[in-house]
Amino acid sequence: MAIRPILTPQAVAAAAPVPERLFDSGPALNRVCRPDVWDDPEWLGVLRTLGLRPEVVHRKAFEWAHCIYGLERLDALGPDRTVLGVGAGHEHILYHLANRSRLTVATDLYAGRFVDTPAAEADPDFLREPEKYAPFPYREEHLLALPADGLRLPFKAGSFDVVYSLSSIEHFGGHEMASVAMQEMARVLKPGGVACVATELVLEGPANEEFFARDVFDRCVVAASGLVPVEQLDDEPPPRELFDDPVVIAENIDRNPHIVMGDGDLRWTSVIVFLRKPTVVETAMWGAASVVQRGRRHIAELAYESRRNPPRFLRKFGGGGGGVSV
Repeated sequence: MAIRPILTPQAVAAAAPVPERLFDSGPALNRVCRPDVWDDPEWLGVLRTLGLRPEVVHRKAFEWAHCIYGLERLDALGPDRTVLGVGAGHEHILYHLANRSRLTVATDLYAGRFVDTPAAEADPDFLREPEKYAPFPYREEHLLALPADGLRLPFKAGSFDVVYSLSSIEHFGGHEMASVAMQEMARVLKPGGVACVATELVLEGPANEEFFARDVFDRCVVAASGLVPVEQLDDEPPPRELFDDPVVIAENIDRNPHIVMGDGDLRWTSVIVFLRKPTVVETAMWGAASVVQRGRRHIAELAYESRRNPPRFLRKFGGGGGGVSV
């Protein structure tokens, strides 16, 4: 019985080593949103470059600042780099990235419920007049806006050095569609490139199809992507008092700090991760490790079956005198 290994990106990524922390100093890159990150001077410097006020402790500001902070620490930005935003709207971060890349491409539907609601972050005018939404001066020729579906990105494989998506994949149609979006982002990312993804993490209460419980996040966002986390997730929750008195959209949406959201028994906040696409060499190396791991598991399963039911094992594998091929 021969093993026919299928080296999917997911299998390769699962065999890759992931350090607990990538850097000895500074906030963890892969982390749950907590107010303690506002205590770091370097991180606050990034916040200020985005035109944000440091005294406002808000999880959206966390997503923007931490995305830039992490990309800079990973040396992912620069004058020769291309960046893609998925579900990018017309947020502040795009204009900063235009100043820190050869080209930043913003994609979104630029239509539908995010145009005429309080979450209006994807106005169609942005396609024609991106400068209208600029919070600070930016290099206009380095920012391009395109209407595009995050589930079917209109780009060739390996087109971008950086792909990011902040609080968007939870709106793509449920957990399985979020997985599709993650695979699309991985497809258009260059080998060795970096993806940054933020979404909604359930801290307490019932799961649902829009937010991600921790196990669902690990499976449908991280593992499904076929990308490798740059480090383990720092999943320490925010302080307990923020759970007990959360931000409720219909009651106190403008509250500061704006970290833990609440709806009945449900509590959630932002989580952000940085992931890398394996290089060709890493794919070969980790792919070989994946084959070895699968082979060991298969041999262990055969050994268990031979002990549990020897007659059946012999009928199944020993009949032709050829033995078992692994």
